[in-house]
Amino acid sequence: MTLGAGNDEIQKQIDHLFSSILVEQKTINKVKGADPGKESMAKKLLEDYGDNRGRGFIFDNLSTGRGHGPFTEHQDGSVKFDLINGIGINLLGHSHPVYIKSCLEAATYDTLMCGNLQPYGPSKELTKSITDAVDDSRLKHFWFAGSGSFANDLALKLLWQKQSPKYGLIAFNNAFAGRSVATQDITTNPAYREGMPRNLNVSYAPHYDQNNPDGALQNTLDALDKIWNENPDSFCAIMMEIIQGEGGFVFGTKEYYQGVFDWAKSKGIYIWIDEVQSFGRTHELFAFQTFGLQEYVDIVTIAKTLQVGGLLYTEELNPKPGLIAGTFNGSIPSIIAGSKVVKFLTEGNFYGQNGRIKQIEETFIGKLQDLMAGSCKGKIKYAGGIGTMIAFEVGNSDKEDTWKFIRKLFENGIVAFSAGRGPVRVRFLLPISLKDEHIDEIFQILEKTVHEVF
Repeated sequence: MTLGAGNDEIQKQIDHLFSSILVEQKTINKVKGADPGKESMAKKLLEDYGDNRGRGFIFDNLSTGRGHGPFTEHQDGSVKFDLINGIGINLLGHSHPVYIKSCLEAATYDTLMCGNLQPYGPSKELTKSITDAVDDSRLKHFWFAGSGSFANDLALKLLWQKQSPKYGLIAFNNAFAGRSVATQDITTNPAYREGMPRNLNVSYAPHYDQNNPDGALQNTLDALDKIWNENPDSFCAIMMEIIQGEGGFVFGTKEYYQGVFDWAKSKGIYIWIDEVQSFGRTHELFAFQTFGLQEYVDIVTIAKTLQVGGLLYTEELNPKPGLIAGTFNGSIPSIIAGSKVVKFLTEGNFYGQNGRIKQIEETFIGKLQDLMAGSCKGKIKYAGGIGTMIAFEVGNSDKEDTWKFIRKLFENGIVAFSAGRGPVRVRFLLPISLKDEHIDEIFQILEKTVHEVF
């Protein structure tokens, strides 16, 4: 089936442009400092941008749009390792062939956005690739959403309609569900909803306790029983991030999740898994597959790595006509990219115990532990994570020390971020384009930065 405007000449031009773009992007291939004289220009650009939007930026890093693999170039001419990639959007790395080809193919279409009223072929292809990827579960349908927050909003609507008038929700301490009017009520950080009214009835239970693994399940079950007994038969679902992103990459064991989900099933409430950040980043395409929880999940929300947002749900939760719609599925380049991303990840050697993602995880955690036991003893306090979601603690594990380190790390050539509130951790969302020589250089910068700050 021919999609978009196409003939031999157009394809020839696409192939030529693809090669030219990739060759040029590949010239961004090492860390470098700012170009002389460009710092003030870049600072002025960011100040003007900040004035227009009403606030400044965490980093001085307005991108030029040039970069390759783990490297990205900024307006001051500096090039840095991007180890947070837009809080998880860019798993494949900068200027990946999948991204370049998707944009060029999309340029042959007669419009930019794809919607529910006028769908295009790529939306059908992406929907099928996602539903095929979960054929080991009861999840049957996929619906597009404009973002991770919007996907979570839609999940609430499906659950509420099915369970009406049971509108209560059980979530977990340190949850992050988004910043929409609804999802801000699920997110536990009060700073994210200052001055906002509470619109949802949400009760919170403790997530897996990394410091008390043997007692973690019973601690959670005791809290769940208390929540239920206070408001019996009033909840529609239990909402959980299997790996808590904003919470500091906290996750449990298969047995822990089975215990929690068995409790939920015994109460007749649905299981909603938020994989907006974890999708694509663990040892399987979905984190619930990594932990072997396919039989439990009723609804799963995804975004970020997919390049679009959406939710998967069972036939039982298929809503009545009119409940979910909306103008946009997403941009055509993003939807084309989503299909190619899923194909690239599932057909490549990335998943499983011998996959590249597991190798990256073991290498990063192992090297961090070596620093903890060696030259950075007492300065790095914790290292952990799963897949390409890696976190560690520095200094006093508080906000002040962590951000002092992150900012110095940025100066030295690595873009990172934080997660958690007690402790506060340095957060990496690593691109799978990392090579072993990149990792060696990253750890040289890390070790240097630790000693400069602490």
